[in-house]
Amino acid sequence: MDIHFGHYRLKRAKRQLLGPDGPIELPARCFDILGTLLNKAESVVGKTELFDSVWPDMVVGDNTLQVQVSALRKALDPGMIVTVHGRGYKYAGPRPVEVDPDDFDGSELHGSLTTAIRPADRKTTIAVLSFSNMSGDPDQEYFSDGITEDLITELSRYRPLAVVSRHSSACFKGTTVDIKEIGSRLGAHYVVEGSVRKIGASVRVTAQLIETVTARHVWAERYDRMARDLFAVHDELVRRLVSAIVGQVEQHTEIRAKTKRSESLDAYDLWLRAMHGSDVWTLNGNAACERLLEEAINKDPMFARAHASLAFCHIRTSQMSPGSPNIRKIEEAALRSAEQAVRLDAAEARAHHALGWSHLYLGEFERARSRFAISASLNPNDASLCIDRALALAFLGEQNAADEAAEIAAILHPLGGDWFSAVRAIVHVTARRYDAAEEYFALAPRTWPDILAFHAANLTYLGDRQRASELMRQALERFGLLWCGSSPAVQYEDFIGWFFHVNMFRRREDREHVDAGLPKADLIAAGRHDAQG
Repeated sequence: MDIHFGHYRLKRAKRQLLGPDGPIELPARCFDILGTLLNKAESVVGKTELFDSVWPDMVVGDNTLQVQVSALRKALDPGMIVTVHGRGYKYAGPRPVEVDPDDFDGSELHGSLTTAIRPADRKTTIAVLSFSNMSGDPDQEYFSDGITEDLITELSRYRPLAVVSRHSSACFKGTTVDIKEIGSRLGAHYVVEGSVRKIGASVRVTAQLIETVTARHVWAERYDRMARDLFAVHDELVRRLVSAIVGQVEQHTEIRAKTKRSESLDAYDLWLRAMHGSDVWTLNGNAACERLLEEAINKDPMFARAHASLAFCHIRTSQMSPGSPNIRKIEEAALRSAEQAVRLDAAEARAHHALGWSHLYLGEFERARSRFAISASLNPNDASLCIDRALALAFLGEQNAADEAAEIAAILHPLGGDWFSAVRAIVHVTARRYDAAEEYFALAPRTWPDILAFHAANLTYLGDRQRASELMRQALERFGLLWCGSSPAVQYEDFIGWFFHVNMFRRREDREHVDAGLPKADLIAAGRHDAQG
């Protein structure tokens, strides 16, 4: 098996290292050192072990090892190989993933995906509270929210940190809860507070880092910049936060997985606006987000995250357009957008995540599986990606991996949410754990037709057919009201076609299991009665 790490590929059989620009010349001893470090990516590898592995039956000095490690560092991104003083060396880049040697894109992975989704050792947990909008203009709220989310995303790329998800920390927005209580409820050692003031061409960002146990201010800073310097302010803020928490800013900024940012503030602003409205699950709301993203891409065609977000817009459009003859074209458009995002930034986890879902909707299950693993290896601490991956793994028949991903998402998102509960319920249904599923269905949203249908199937297996039939009727009604322009007059066959299109099970036994739980007999009879009437 080859090893994929970040945007590199170690082809072990051919003894070749591939980078983003093609093959990289690597001396034989460097290659062996890299292979040894990647094989033990979670551990510090001592000098003695490296000597035994790379120079068996030979006596060499420390200087020889240092020269080879130095050459290896020059071949890779800064910070991928770190020295642990007094102990040895450690690989410190994105988590390695084993991939099929015949597939450069990693479209087939072997082994459990759980090895790719386990978050880093969480010795230090940080929560970023919603930055306050001090602009005096409610319409600028999206900007401060976007800065908050971007800071969370960037911090989560630092593997020594665990970062509480935006959904959990946002629960405290506009409140005056004591810092110690926030730390206790979120399980955070540190809290970041801040504000954004954006007026015309200027921006002021303030931030402070607080230790939750003592409520002591560890660090505070204010940045006054022209708006064109916003990205530099953002990067400096993240750098200072990590320095204050960990105390070794140079090492950790080198370790950080780099992402390519938009150089156009206008494009970034449009992307923020689209993300602010991305939770509006209506065709009109989704179309508005799509227009903003297309405008952002027109202003900056190299903006990878805008392409990834556009892919998700296309996927949502396909979900909300049951019966449309253009479904396949919409999903192919999603694939093209996601592929472009990956081409522009191979280190962006959300780009690979979008590509995974695009492959899933097109029934390309192995390709989807590999993309989710790569996404997880690039950013294991993104709670939103983690819970979405749990759902995808359930569809792929990877029940144990889906369970673990859902558990990790719960750790990263300690206050939960209805979507998180819905996914955990669906994971339990597909794993035939009906009692456990019922606990989460009680917390899941009751307005989404497919979630209502999953709940109905679960109740059928629990023996409550009356409630199951009632929930199924509600599912058909919501389906009609949301996307069919009508109320209950929706045929069951139309609904079931849509249901198994948006919940694309890879294994026949999983699909048949859910289908058998749906209380369809009485609903089909009722539909015929309505038609006759």
